[in-house]
Amino acid sequence: MKKLTIDFETRSPADLRRCGAVAYAMDPATEVICLALKWAGEDPVIFYAPPFRQMVDGLIDVVAPGVVSQMVAQADIIEAHNAAFEWAIWSHVMPRYGFGPLNPAKLRCSAAKAAAMGLPRDLAGACAAAGVSQQKDSEGHRLMLKLCKPRRPRKEEMLADPDWATRVYWYGTPEEFVREGEYCLQDVRAEESLSERLPDLQASEQELWLLDLEINDRGFRIDVPAIEAILGCVERHADTMTEEFRRTTGLSSPRQRDATLGFLRALGAEMEGLTAADVETALENEKDATVQRVLEIRQSLSKSSTAKYKAMLGARCPDDRVRGCFLFLGAGTGRWTGRLVQPHNFPRGQFTDVESCIEYFQADDLDRVNLLYGDPMVAASTCLRGMIVPAPGHDFIGADYSSIEGRVLAWLAGEETALDVYRSGKDPYKVAASAIYKVPYSEVSKPQRQIGKVAELALGFQGAVGAFNAMAAAYGVSMEESEIKNIVEAWRESRPLTTRYWAELESACAQAVRKPGEVFAYRGIRFTVRRGFLAMRLPSGRCLWYARPRMEKKVMPWGKEKDVIAVEGVNSVTRKWGVQYLYGGLLAENATQATARDLLVSGMRATKAAGYPTVLHVHDELVAEVSEGSGSVEEFIKLICTLPDWAAGIPLAAEGWRGKRYRK
Repeated sequence: MKKLTIDFETRSPADLRRCGAVAYAMDPATEVICLALKWAGEDPVIFYAPPFRQMVDGLIDVVAPGVVSQMVAQADIIEAHNAAFEWAIWSHVMPRYGFGPLNPAKLRCSAAKAAAMGLPRDLAGACAAAGVSQQKDSEGHRLMLKLCKPRRPRKEEMLADPDWATRVYWYGTPEEFVREGEYCLQDVRAEESLSERLPDLQASEQELWLLDLEINDRGFRIDVPAIEAILGCVERHADTMTEEFRRTTGLSSPRQRDATLGFLRALGAEMEGLTAADVETALENEKDATVQRVLEIRQSLSKSSTAKYKAMLGARCPDDRVRGCFLFLGAGTGRWTGRLVQPHNFPRGQFTDVESCIEYFQADDLDRVNLLYGDPMVAASTCLRGMIVPAPGHDFIGADYSSIEGRVLAWLAGEETALDVYRSGKDPYKVAASAIYKVPYSEVSKPQRQIGKVAELALGFQGAVGAFNAMAAAYGVSMEESEIKNIVEAWRESRPLTTRYWAELESACAQAVRKPGEVFAYRGIRFTVRRGFLAMRLPSGRCLWYARPRMEKKVMPWGKEKDVIAVEGVNSVTRKWGVQYLYGGLLAENATQATARDLLVSGMRATKAAGYPTVLHVHDELVAEVSEGSGSVEEFIKLICTLPDWAAGIPLAAEGWRGKRYRK
């Protein structure tokens, strides 16, 4: 098969990071500077779009538009790094230069291949981690960043042109555009070199990548008038709060942390800091009315989720849809992560009557919002999901898997007693509390159930006191360490096959690392080392990959030295490449979340085949946009809960809804 690697360099006044690839490509001011193309095993060539072609004429060898069209037509596979960007540019910008459509079925993405193998997603990081012969041109990258964005007008330009404020000014000499072309040529060399080092995506994953491209291209519609109304109300509320803060404290801004803290301490407030937790604790205990009000103002103005309203407006396309919000293989388990408006971390909200609250915002009735829903900042945060709406004449149908990780973990571990809880419809948190407190299920109290909930959520992946404490804090639970230790022990006693699962997974993985090429397995999870990568094969047949596996000596928190499994990967918090350590609980967590993702994918495919086009998928939730009167919640739930053959025995369940606004 003939494989062609391509890479675009572009410039635009649109902010790519803020608006995403599709909106960027749709901007009429976005221009292609050049396009590098490379047949496998051959030297790359470069095309320049007008007017850049005229600028570099005679300074660098370029190919004509007809050559580009011919190469693209002849290619069986067209690969790019972050190919969704190349797809967007080809679809929305290249037609301006006379080019025809590109068949998306030809597309492959080397960034997705890198992510699938546990490597950094960016080209420079992936090439460095893979140790390939061709690396990204860092000096050219800096020049590209200079040339791709507008510059400020110079003084002489403002003096010479009365319309300077409406014009766009750019950097770029002919020599700099030649240098950018050389950078672009090196990019396709590096991309091909990286791609040759990595295996192709599994066929099912490549099909899923195309489905992801389709979903991201479809996007979701936003309620622009409501967003603008809420932003206006929130800004006026913020102005009012800031002015009250100034009158009360004599300070210019609530953002003056040290000065604000000093003011509060002078009034007798015993506060170590002004974090959200510090403020919340102080509000519960503080009696001084002035201190309380200053803290309330700071708490109100610190609500950052309202920034998502501006993000929505910044990312919208001309048809009021936001596109490109889901990053394929964004997490190491294969789950998606969010981009742009970040739908994966929307706040849960404080009330359900969102529609009425939105109406009051649109009527500019902040007094009514305050009276019925409290702080307008909190109210706006709660309304955020409701800003995502179906197209006119359409509805949303959505469903969310119930306790998916608990069900999958029990199934993977063979914990039949836990599976029977889900099959019977019992409350798993009450069952956990019953085991912890040694009381009958029917006699579990509400506080005990809360402890059972924390235990279920915190302890399934070998969590202990630290994990319990972290989860307990999120649910407002505080306990002594000795009591937590007893809870951990009681929970583990009630899940003997789960605790064994952690140990057996770690053992099988360590054996595979010690004996590359051999396969070691436990309960359908298989481990082997190939081409310098550790593979964990899931029941679905998909593999999770970990780079550079080896055994290392490591001093454990309890003081003893132990042989541990070391790999290299991208830290989910720092986003930096480095050493990571695998253990039984983490392997169980990865297998569980990856399997839950594969079940979501099964539901995604089933709903698509039945005529439910996905517009949102967040964690373990799917939302489709359908014509009014078509489809049903019942059918949707049945489709996503239909088990693939490999998942026989998982007691899947889901809850669904239908409506005119996205909701939780």
